[in-house]
Amino acid sequence: MLSAPLVGGPILGAVAVAFGWYAWRLRGARDRPGGTGLVGIAVLLAAVSLAEAAVVAAGWPTPLLHPLTQVAVFGGTVCWAAFVVAYTGRTGSSRVILGLVAVAPAVGCLGAVLRVTPVLPLEPTFEGIGAAYLFLLGTPTVVSFGLLVGLSILLVWDATRYASFERTRGGALALIGASLAAAPMVTSTLETGGTISVPTGAVVVQVTVLAAVAVGVAVGRPYRSLPIAEAIGRDAIVSNLNDAVAVVDGDARLVDMNRSAEQVFERSLEEVVREPLSALVDSDLLGPEGLPSESTIPVEGTAGKRYFDVSVSRVRRDADGPEGYAVALRDVTDERIRGQRLEVLQRVLRHNVRNDMTAVYAMADVVAEGGDERVAERLRETADSLVEVSERARAVEESMCLEPATDATADVGALASDVAAVLGEQGHDLSVATDGDTEVRRSPKLVASICEHLLSYATGNATGPVAVTVERDGRYVDVTAESDDRLLLEQDATAVTNGGETALEHANDLDVWAVSWGAERLGGELLADRERGRCVGVRVPVT
Repeated sequence: MLSAPLVGGPILGAVAVAFGWYAWRLRGARDRPGGTGLVGIAVLLAAVSLAEAAVVAAGWPTPLLHPLTQVAVFGGTVCWAAFVVAYTGRTGSSRVILGLVAVAPAVGCLGAVLRVTPVLPLEPTFEGIGAAYLFLLGTPTVVSFGLLVGLSILLVWDATRYASFERTRGGALALIGASLAAAPMVTSTLETGGTISVPTGAVVVQVTVLAAVAVGVAVGRPYRSLPIAEAIGRDAIVSNLNDAVAVVDGDARLVDMNRSAEQVFERSLEEVVREPLSALVDSDLLGPEGLPSESTIPVEGTAGKRYFDVSVSRVRRDADGPEGYAVALRDVTDERIRGQRLEVLQRVLRHNVRNDMTAVYAMADVVAEGGDERVAERLRETADSLVEVSERARAVEESMCLEPATDATADVGALASDVAAVLGEQGHDLSVATDGDTEVRRSPKLVASICEHLLSYATGNATGPVAVTVERDGRYVDVTAESDDRLLLEQDATAVTNGGETALEHANDLDVWAVSWGAERLGGELLADRERGRCVGVRVPVT
């Protein structure tokens, strides 16, 4: 056995110094989540160790060590609860419940202090003080053990949930709470059996907890990254999304939904929790598994019918299988209306304009027969211009419907040469120079359409020769058209750069918009000399 005054006292004194050093080292973490609780543990254990060292060194009655150990356990439990709750981002009801439970260790700490006063005997028993024993010592001991172990397990569990919180770190930090629970229990059992003395038990407890704190700080690195960041981050992102999100279990029963979902369905979570998804969505729109079977679904509300695009994602914790599904709904009502309006306008542009121009051509012939050929020719030119605009709009619409990424490859140089050949036959003066490998893994039809619009725009504005260059530039292939004239009109450059047209700035040609839109769909960009306008082109990603 240890000689208490000569060995136990100095050891406990050294332990107190070590705990004090850790408290000093962690002092900067007090403003971090859970930092106050972690520093509180170190400060408390330093004070208790110092008091125990004084008791042992002075040769005071050894039963005084028991209440000091209880102060360490009960006070440590309160600090541990404060650390874990804040560190892991538990809020709301979880924090309230843990706070209420932590009252028991606080009461136990008071009872332990009273043991060294005349209020309670130094070694109280149930027979001696009755129900007060259960209230001040018995119940707090059981609750503290449960909290220390439970919260330590919670830390380990969180380490398996969050990518930034490694399992080794969670396990190392959990040792602190586990040691506070296990060490006093084991030494108390050994003391009762006479295997070790009370001073030896005090030394073993403090050294064990000190070792756990050392491992927790060194390996756990508590403030390298915080699980609260992911816990609160994920909750905040989902809660504040404008899109409605509902979470269902494997049987498609509702377990959670964000505020947006409550507003969309005009139901609170409390009203529908554990109900099937059909409580919110028409059962005709759900498949056999109880999940939405349509990509777009209507939802009736007090404000009328709205349409939502639906996305269903599996919710997994591990590879054993899905534990549920996240159902996200994005309001596309306005987009749907805009799409319908565009379809109507496009139909009018394609069909009604062409039909009306047929009538204009006929009237032009009548005017010509009446002897006014000049007016008739003007009518024909206007009709030709409107028909051309209609055809260009149709071509742009069709090209924007093409899928940009495919398994096929497109030789940009060859496609540009083909377009140049056609324009050359129409009387335009342009040449194409290709440098290096110009193949890209993109839709050949869309790339050809962009080249056609680009070169048509350039030759349409040029009064002299146009030189086209197709070359590889790292991860991109650039197609550029250059001339001594201004190819990119100033108003076109301003409109495309601003991303929209105004009453004063508008693009005169659909081709420049077709090039800009097509480049964006391919993941590239429009290249333009916006100052002089002598160069205009497009950049296409290789892969």
